[in-house]
Amino acid sequence: MLMQNFIHSIIVISKGIFMAEWMFDQSGQPKIILDNDTIRNKTGHLIAWINDSGIYNLYGQHIGWYEGGVIYDNTSSVLAFIQNSSGYLPYKPSCAGSPGLPGFAGTPGKPGLSGTPGRPGTSGWSKHDVDKYLKS
Repeated sequence: MLMQNFIHSIIVISKGIFMAEWMFDQSGQPKIILDNDTIRNKTGHLIAWINDSGIYNLYGQHIGWYEGGVIYDNTSSVLAFIQNSSGYLPYKPSCAGSPGLPGFAGTPGKPGLSGTPGRPGTSGWSKHDVDKYLKS
């Protein structure tokens, strides 16, 4: 049985199946949910797409970057991060507990995406509220 579970785990990992997880803001509060190539709000509704390293709003416009578990705004300032992130953070706040995940609303078709501009150097924390910024 143990070997069977191990093999199943390898298959799951190799197929790229990903568990959704909370992303935290500068104060360590859970704000949004990373779900494969989508970003969802606290109620489970889609608010942005991830394509390669780019973040796109629901209209397909480039609004930021995703790298190493960190979301950056269009000035390359940090908006949110997962607990085990490896991307640049000005500092890592202590994180509040993660609430349970909500049920997810259906995922609409992905729009045509604009090009990804060159990324400026990283800076500090963004002045934007992450969930409001991603809805823009």
